[in-house]
Amino acid sequence: MMAHCENLSELNVSISNENDTMESTLEKNLRFIFMDTGVPAVSAFGLIGNFLNLLVLTKEKVNHSLTRMEKSAHIGLIALAVSDFMFCLLALLFTILPSQDTYHELNGTLYYLWLGNGFITFFIINSTWLIVVMAAERYLAVCHPFRARKLVSLKKTKVAVCIVYGICMLSTIPLFFERKIVEKTCVDGSKLYNIEKRKGYNDQTRRMLWSIVFDFIPCIALLYFNVCLVWKIHKAKQLRREMTQGQSSDMVMYRSSIKTTEDQGTNSSSRSNNSFTRHRQNDLAENSLIKNRKSGMLSKRKRGSDSALNSVTATLVAVVVLFLILVFPSEVIKFIYAKTHQIDNTHKNKHYYYHQIILHVTNFMQTLNFSVNFILYCAVNKSYRKTLYKLFCFCQSKRPKARIMKNNIMHKTECHDLI
Repeated sequence: MMAHCENLSELNVSISNENDTMESTLEKNLRFIFMDTGVPAVSAFGLIGNFLNLLVLTKEKVNHSLTRMEKSAHIGLIALAVSDFMFCLLALLFTILPSQDTYHELNGTLYYLWLGNGFITFFIINSTWLIVVMAAERYLAVCHPFRARKLVSLKKTKVAVCIVYGICMLSTIPLFFERKIVEKTCVDGSKLYNIEKRKGYNDQTRRMLWSIVFDFIPCIALLYFNVCLVWKIHKAKQLRREMTQGQSSDMVMYRSSIKTTEDQGTNSSSRSNNSFTRHRQNDLAENSLIKNRKSGMLSKRKRGSDSALNSVTATLVAVVVLFLILVFPSEVIKFIYAKTHQIDNTHKNKHYYYHQIILHVTNFMQTLNFSVNFILYCAVNKSYRKTLYKLFCFCQSKRPKARIMKNNIMHKTECHDLI
């Protein structure tokens, strides 16, 4: 194919100047705000945040105090952090690499712009279905705990994660054949390369199935799981509050009965009986103190396990809520607008520019969803904050030693005083 290469740039500039309308100007401004500035900044933050997520979640996973279901949830969160990290990396490269209509040689930028869209889409749908799998496991663990003991395990979670990665990769293979690199030979013998869509490539059916399988079904499932989890957590807190109030009232009645018994014994007994009563009360107090210590240790362990359960559940609920706020509305808007308006990519009418504006905003929202999980984990997960603090606070390892030495010195001082 022969082309007058020296006039291509001038032709593109003249066409762009003639087609500068209010819609095109608005589209350029919003593209600069959201795509050229917002997406690179959010993606860079997401790279750092997801890297920290990998460090903290991996360190928490090897903690033996976690139960089997909590470790399964951590495996899913680690897989999600890997997928989000790769999405942020590819999105950052997609926005900072120089994009041109034509290239004078086959370089890495050209190949990335050709194939990068497929890889970005893979990590988007992969993260979406990983969230669905984790939400389903947490739904079973909280709402159906007996069934979850049979269905949820470390091995099954690893298999589910591998299946999600494999199915999402197979589903994105058609995207890599949607466009191709076209070579053009100029009059002077030089060659130019550009990326064009394949002729006769009809992807209407694929886009319809794509929207159903990777947009609407995951969002409906996540909405159902999240509503059930929030309702179950609310009922559990309400039951715990009622039990706490009942225990406090029983304790008040118990103390009042003891006080009444002591008053009766004082008025009706002699000095010897008072001595016997005091010794008996001391023995009872000693026994109750020992029982309280044992029950306190058991309740402390139970509170620790409950805290881990609540932290993981709250984390997943927050991740799902963020996804439903940032991703689901954007997908619905894109789907409805594309179906209700005629979008012409060749003549670029006003609907084309409005569609591009919607894409810029929704792409920024998706990037934000995959980049701010670090802030989300710090806000709702107390265990995550503690582990993050231990990773970066190097002076903390010296504190227990100092405390032990101080306790030993105090113990020796008391021994000398007794002698």
